Amino acid sequence: MKLSSFFSDTPDTAAHGEARRGVLPVRAAVFGICILVLAAFVIRADFSAGQASASGFSFLKGLFVTEAKGYGMYTEAGTSRFEKGSKIHIYLEVDGFQNLKKDDGYTINIGLDLQVKDDKGNVGIEQTDVVNSELFVKSPWRDFFFTVNIDLAELPPGKYTLCFIATDKTSGRKASHDMDMEIF
Repeated sequence: MKLSSFFSDTPDTAAHGEARRGVLPVRAAVFGICILVLAAFVIRADFSAGQASASGFSFLKGLFVTEAKGYGMYTEAGTSRFEKGSKIHIYLEVDGFQNLKKDDGYTINIGLDLQVKDDKGNVGIEQTDVVNSELFVKSPWRDFFFTVNIDLAELPPGKYTLCFIATDKTSGRKASHDMDMEIF
């Protein structure tokens, strides 16, 4: 079919051998639907990108896991209750961090602090720079995750809140994420 026959009322008789009535409205409707679907994807992509930059530096996710192999590649623990003396693994994702252009690439500098609070909100343990990542990459990064391993041998049974504070050291922005847990 010629492209001109797609948009005109005149049927392409050379290509089809006969005049077809009502083809244009069907073709126009299909074409219109395709344009709407394409526009929805473009608007959604633009909205998502705008939303991510407008929301600023933040945590996307914080989970107790049994293992983490990479960004989005983890196995959830399925519980926030742990036996005294066990070791727990935590997977955290952050978004909205700054990629600083430097020479022929970008640097990313993100730190993670931890506070452990009891069931009354009192900070019992505070540790700065639990993780400190300074990376040089060739292309800007959007996905960043932390894994934190904690030995529960020193904490008595009870309910606690793990408060993670991430700092984008390039921009100075901070984000926090609380995770409740229980030791029995």
